[in-house]
Amino acid sequence: MKNAEVTVQFDLNYDTREQAPQPVTVPQDKEMSLAQKPIPAREGYRFAGWYKDPACTQEWLFGAKTPEFMKPPVEWMPVTRSMTLYARWAAPVHIRTAEELDAVRKDLHGWYVLDNDIDLSSFGNWTPIGNYESDYEYADAEWWVHAFKGRLDGNGHAIKGLKIQGEYPFGQCGIFGAVANGEVHGLVIDKPVIDVKGSILYAGTVSGMMRQDRGRHCILEGICVKGLQTRVEISREAQSYVSAAGLIAGVWDGDIRDCRVDGSITVKAAGQAGGMLFIGGLAGESYSQTDGCTAEVDIEVQYDRKEADGEQTSYIGGLQGGSTYIKNSTAKGRISLSGDSGKGQVVAGGLAGSERYGIVSGNTALTSIQADGLRSIQAGSLCRFQAGSLIGEYNFQYAVFGMMQGVTETILKDNRIQGGSLPVCGSGEVPSFEYNGMKMTYIVENCS
Repeated sequence: MKNAEVTVQFDLNYDTREQAPQPVTVPQDKEMSLAQKPIPAREGYRFAGWYKDPACTQEWLFGAKTPEFMKPPVEWMPVTRSMTLYARWAAPVHIRTAEELDAVRKDLHGWYVLDNDIDLSSFGNWTPIGNYESDYEYADAEWWVHAFKGRLDGNGHAIKGLKIQGEYPFGQCGIFGAVANGEVHGLVIDKPVIDVKGSILYAGTVSGMMRQDRGRHCILEGICVKGLQTRVEISREAQSYVSAAGLIAGVWDGDIRDCRVDGSITVKAAGQAGGMLFIGGLAGESYSQTDGCTAEVDIEVQYDRKEADGEQTSYIGGLQGGSTYIKNSTAKGRISLSGDSGKGQVVAGGLAGSERYGIVSGNTALTSIQADGLRSIQAGSLCRFQAGSLIGEYNFQYAVFGMMQGVTETILKDNRIQGGSLPVCGSGEVPSFEYNGMKMTYIVENCS
């Protein structure tokens, strides 16, 4: 009978007296939602998903490749009949050599523990573990099937000799290319070199991108990047979308805790067709909960867009290029902008370039911003520029996404800043914003 309800049972798949998760009922030929996915726990193991068979060779994916507001989904797994799903459990795998770290890509759901420092010099140009596919943009993290979904515990050990160089037509740079509902803890990355060129790039050191589903955990915690050297060149010909950062370039939900980055990021923005550019000492384009982090990074952007036909928007921040929630964090270093920025907009902030929505509290912004070398700005013609000692702008376009999630206030409070004559926000004022019956209230308290 069409659309009759069917039942899905869950088997913990090991000898235990623990109660298995309660079964769920689903309309026949419909998918199980992410909210219906049980996340069991087992001491000494990491839960690694539900599978159609006890040997765990065929994973069952919950949710769909599109979010709820964009249904019908592009791709999903219909439940055609009553069935049983089996839990997979990953025991810790100890990593002692570069070859063993490279082998992590063979099981993206595993739990890995470093037992000593790892030197990647023998690999030359490192290939990131896991990747982001072009059709993942609106997909649940569950459906990032080629991303790293496991856990890496560094135990305070260092990864040395990381080099990623060359042309990246569509690239995610870092130890990992993409992380989805995964975790990285307690890792040192010593003197990484990222030197890449392209028009669609996410250049980080831990990962190019990360995404977290509601009710799950995607965490970067206790990571130290020392002596960073990142150089990015934007290709001239194509429309560009580039994010460069000291830790993680693109974040779609997730936690960044107690991480630290020092070093330099240099970007040559030579693209002529326009696009978007995010640069941050810690994170680039970031919709995350960031807590207790520090970036002491010198950021230099060299524009060469005098003949540009398209508009480019640049969001540049001492800690993050684009941001939502940041607390108890510090940005130091220097932002230096030079060259002809062409058509578009350049926005810079001591802590964050573009604040979308959320709360920024208890932070310190000590970043100096130097933009006297931007020739088109001096000419007062093609490019709009604004800078703030804390944030470069409030972004109303992305505030809409916050309001759709029920966020009604964007708050800057209890932040210490050092920006000379720069205002707290580059616009110099506290705005109000209403859209389609929704309202965002902006508040600034005790920021000086």
